[in-house]
Amino acid sequence: MKKEHIHIIGAGPGGLVAAINLAQAGYPVTVYEMYYEVGKRFNHDFQGIENWSTEEDAQEFLKHIGISTNFRFVPFGKGDFFNPASQKYNFKMSRPLFYLIERGSNEWSLDQGLRRQAEEAGVHFEWGTKITKVPENGRVIISTGPKGADAIAKGIIFSTTHKNYYAAFLGDDIAPQGYAYLLVHEGKATFATCLFEKFPKSFHYFEKALEVMKKQVKIDIQDSKYFGGYVNFSLNQTLVKNKRIYYVGESAGFQDFLFGFGMRYAMHSGYLAAKSIMENLSYPDLCKEYIIPKMETSLANRWLFTRLEDLGYTIMLDRLAGKNDIIPLLQTQYNPSWYKKVVFPVAKRAFKNRLEDKQCMHEDCSCVWCKHGEHAYGEVEC
Repeated sequence: MKKEHIHIIGAGPGGLVAAINLAQAGYPVTVYEMYYEVGKRFNHDFQGIENWSTEEDAQEFLKHIGISTNFRFVPFGKGDFFNPASQKYNFKMSRPLFYLIERGSNEWSLDQGLRRQAEEAGVHFEWGTKITKVPENGRVIISTGPKGADAIAKGIIFSTTHKNYYAAFLGDDIAPQGYAYLLVHEGKATFATCLFEKFPKSFHYFEKALEVMKKQVKIDIQDSKYFGGYVNFSLNQTLVKNKRIYYVGESAGFQDFLFGFGMRYAMHSGYLAAKSIMENLSYPDLCKEYIIPKMETSLANRWLFTRLEDLGYTIMLDRLAGKNDIIPLLQTQYNPSWYKKVVFPVAKRAFKNRLEDKQCMHEDCSCVWCKHGEHAYGEVEC
């Protein structure tokens, strides 16, 4: 029996994971990307696939969702953490805290690795194609990335002679309700501050964060270039529209709202969308089982994390410093519990989306994206 054509709009990680799994299962798959290459909205910056929220190691997670590591994927364990008073902490852990990856169009980026795997699986790409209206036939997966800023990052990429290293910095003076991070690997580095509040002053906070980092880490900075980014987070998303349009990744609002970069949620959602199509399962039910409970817990964690401001950050670091292995404690923080379930409704009421309507909610509308239902067809940024 001939399998229906799958159209994937946007070559983000969620869409590419879906494409790889569907093509390997024999579905004809076309990916439409508005640029002429994957990863164009990124700046060759380093990020991390977190390895602390589940018992399953991130390496095993990737195998589970049908992805091989043909991209930069470097385990990072012990590093330095600094509280608002610039006191340094080191933690004990039984496995890597995260795996460093690169984003962008470079050969060994996550984006390029997924593109190569998709091409090997037989996925067809339509490059330089900007889609505003979904194809009339077949299933459609929307993987167009974030549309509103619920958190932002401001940073630099640079060259350095410093050894491979990472550090994290906490303090509302440098990252309101967020954090700053330094990632160094093989002569390249990324330093950024992530803000959840006070976005108009992002450059001011970045400069202060950079000053703090330079005082704590003896690192040379060469050929620096600025970059910025933003993420979506939503718990009121429509995951399937018209019984054939599926939203994955940040198009669905999937994001870790505490410390992660959200890539695990994006890739997992792509896998679940593919699984729902291949096995005739409910995609919303799969997301409610595997992704949404952790998102709800991350929002509850963020609300708790910010209540005590700078004092709370120090209390958290002190608590971690007393453990022989911080991984089990961090996993516990990401698991739903009665306490987090009590906190969650309060946190949800306190959280305000930067964009009121993350998706077009018209029942019979065929537009890919519509911010407020004001236009027949919205613009898409893949």
